This record gives sequence, C-alpha cells and structure tokens, in this order.
Amino acid sequence: MKKLVAVFLLLCMLIPLAVSCGEKNPAATTTAPSGDGNTPTEPVETTAAVTTVYPDIPTDVKYDDYEFVILSCLASSISFNDFSVENTDYDVVNDAIFKRNSEAERLLGIIITSTEVNGNVFSEGIGVTTLRQDFTAGESNYDLCGLSTWHAATCALNGYLTDFEELSYIDLEKPWWDQRITTDLGIGNKMFYSNGDIGITDNLATHCILFSKTIAEEKNITDIYDLVLEGKWTWDKFEEYVRMVSNDLNGDDIMDENDQFGLLCWNDAFQASFGASRCKIASPNPDTGALELTMYNDKTVSLANRITNLCYDIRYAINTTSVAYSAKVTDAHGGPVGMFGKGLGLFVTNIFKNIPTLRDVEMDFGIIPYPKYDESQQEYGGYVSATYSNMYGVQYHNEDLERAGVVTELLACLSMQFVTPAYYEQTLKGREARDEESIQCLEIIFANRSFDAGVFYSIGGYTGSLTDMMKNLSTKFENIYNTSKRSADMKLKTINKKFVTEE
Repeated sequence: MKKLVAVFLLLCMLIPLAVSCGEKNPAATTTAPSGDGNTPTEPVETTAAVTTVYPDIPTDVKYDDYEFVILSCLASSISFNDFSVENTDYDVVNDAIFKRNSEAERLLGIIITSTEVNGNVFSEGIGVTTLRQDFTAGESNYDLCGLSTWHAATCALNGYLTDFEELSYIDLEKPWWDQRITTDLGIGNKMFYSNGDIGITDNLATHCILFSKTIAEEKNITDIYDLVLEGKWTWDKFEEYVRMVSNDLNGDDIMDENDQFGLLCWNDAFQASFGASRCKIASPNPDTGALELTMYNDKTVSLANRITNLCYDIRYAINTTSVAYSAKVTDAHGGPVGMFGKGLGLFVTNIFKNIPTLRDVEMDFGIIPYPKYDESQQEYGGYVSATYSNMYGVQYHNEDLERAGVVTELLACLSMQFVTPAYYEQTLKGREARDEESIQCLEIIFANRSFDAGVFYSIGGYTGSLTDMMKNLSTKFENIYNTSKRSADMKLKTINKKFVTEE
C-alpha cells in the first residue's frame, strides 16, 4: 500500500490510533487508548469499509523513562530534522512532530532526544564516521539513526547497521513504511535502512516539475493536467511543449538568463528523468537478489540523447547549473526557481523543498510529475534525491534490539497519523498546491517514486559523472558508462558478496 493511500485511510478514520492487539482486520468499532495507554475508553465508530491498521508491538511494555536517542544527520540544503520541533517555516509540521513524540513517550514511558549533526552527505561524512567510531568500540550511542542516503548505504555495507529482519517488531510491509524502498533497495533480501511516514525529508527531496499556467495559456497549451491524469504525459509531449516557448525578451538576438524559455532545468534533471522513465544505474535482480548494473541499454541511450538534446538547446531550454549559465542565473534570479517565478519559463525542474519560495509570487503555476518515457510505460516514475533525503536504521551493537524495534515501529505508525497528514494536507495542499489537479498530481508523484541502488551505493561514480556531464553540457553518456564499467563491476562484486553470498 502506498504511503498516501495510508494517509487517506487515517484521515477517513479520524480516530486516535490504538497501540494494541496487532489485529489486521478489526470490526467496525475500534477502541482508542486511555490516559495510561493500555485501558480502552469508549469505542469510536468507523465505517465498515475502513480497515484499521495497528502496529504489532506489545501492549503492556514501559521503559521507565528511558532516553531514546535519535541521531539526525542533516543535509545543509534541506536542514529538516524529523524529530525536532524547531524546523523553520514548518510550524504546522512541528506541532505534529511534537504530538507524535509526546504520544510515543506517553505510551512507552520513554524520553525522546534528537542529536543533530550537519556535514558532508556523500559516501563519507559525519554519519559514517560517527557510526564507525561506535562500531569499532563495540558501542551504540544512538537508538535510531537518521542518515543521509549515501551514509546509510555506506554504513550498511560496512556492517554498522542491523538487518531489519533482526528487529522483530518492525514490519516493513505495514503502510507506514515505503515498500518501494524495500523493492528497489533490498539486496539479497536484506534491509538495513528504510523510510516512510517516519520522516518527511524524502518528500522534500522528491523531484517534480512546475509549469506556468500563464505561459501555457498564452501558447494555447490547455491539456497538461489531462495528459497526466490520463497516463499520456510522455517525453514526446514534454518536448513538444518546451519547444513552443522561446522569447528573446530584450531583443539582443542572444538567448540567456534574461529571456523566456520552454524549460529551466538543473543537473539533477538527468537522474530525475531516468527515474521517471523507470531507468536506473543499478537494480536488485528480482530472482537472485543480486545487485546488477542496468544503466546502459537501448532505452537508456535513447533517453540520454533526448535529455541532453533538449536541456542543452539554448533556443528553448537553459541548464541553469551548467558552467556556462550557473553564476549568471544565480546572480540575476537567485536560481532556476526564482527565474521561473519571474515568468521566464514554461517548465522548471524542481524538488518539493523549493516550492515554498514561490508562495508569494503572483504567477499561477501547477505541479506535475516528470514525463513517462512513452505511453507503453504503465506507471509514472519518480526520483528521490540522494543528496537531500535520508534513511533510518539501527546500529549493529544496539544493546536492546527489541526496544529499538518497538519504539521505531510505534514512531513510524504515529507519524502516519500525525506528521504525514500535517505535511501533505496542510503544508502542500493548503499552501503550495493551488488547484485540485495539482493535488491529484501530488498523489501520483508520491505514490510512484523509485529509489536507485546504483545512486545510493555510488556504483562506478556514475552519479557524479552524470552531474558533471550536465554541468559541462556534455553528450558523452556512452563514454561515461564505459570509462567506469570496470570499477562499477568491482563495486557490485563487493556489495553482492556482502549482502547475497555472505552468510
């Protein structure tokens, strides 16, 4: 079940979530916990069509004011702490985090503490060094670790995290966990980290496209939403519409940051377009569980050519993070989103973290997913930036895996009740999304995201190479693949030996 489907079920129920019984198919009436967290109060009626989902954790456990310490490694560009109530510009979500934390503390008799660190989010950094120090010393100073995605992968590979199979009370099939993560990142049927409702950084780091309704109307483009909702929003239509907008506003015969384009994009548009087309650098084999290189084939070569041909065509598109234009766009507009807000682009590639900066612009805009490769693709894809998001895991030497599992599962479940609705319903729907169609598109975007293990585990250094390719306006996709193929194969061998063949 997708995260947002679960949210809507909870919104329909409108009842406090019970921490009991683990019953998967309760009757039409359910009970909410009383002040002691165990004794039922009066039953709250729900419709028979709604299924209430409970965490399968003990009902009578209390941890005597145990301090449950959560490590939160933040990317400086996001700087959102899933367990802090002091996140700037997120007052409604902060209130929900407070409610979630307080309810968990009340029900389990714990005190939640968040230890926040900032630093490099790539393969090596504060998250890796912190867990490495504890692992070497045979210690566990944190009960739950929120790590950047690259840190999480590195820590898993180095043995610093516990396989979720050993955390008996965590059920990754429950709706508060993102099961797409398990499918896309489970190597050798092992999962050392995950995310879902427990955090919203993965939402903030999710890629989308914004479009200017004003420019679309001027160009008589009236069917963007219809195409998306009918499953017909493809690269063909995207390219067609991008190439309908090219205005030399100052009349100097030079298309640059002062003019109007069909597309404003940045370097992550390459990986995001791959994700949207269900293409990945590396993926687990569904039969063997082994991680395999899937970056290069006829489809990816075709897609790479289409991406670069469009994004580098200065007549209709401007790659705002390229060496040629990055400083100019930043100085003139503060970046691509600022340029979009001034009416200089029909489309802009973006992540959800940046949308609030457009809250006060007069221009009306919509939110849509990246296009499919073609109509034969059954579902839309999506991309969660590894640079900005994080994952949650438990240290290898944790002294009480049962307690870690119970608390983590409850926090995830309560997050589905409190935090995700606050972010999705009140922050996105209430402030950023400006029409009903955008809200429908939000559901499509969040329900169809994918995760690339090749990005997480830095296979062949391809992620950085593709970023550099976009920055330098290069078209050498095949050269990039071939140059790093040997190192990619070596890394895959190491990963598969650790996760698949190692007992």
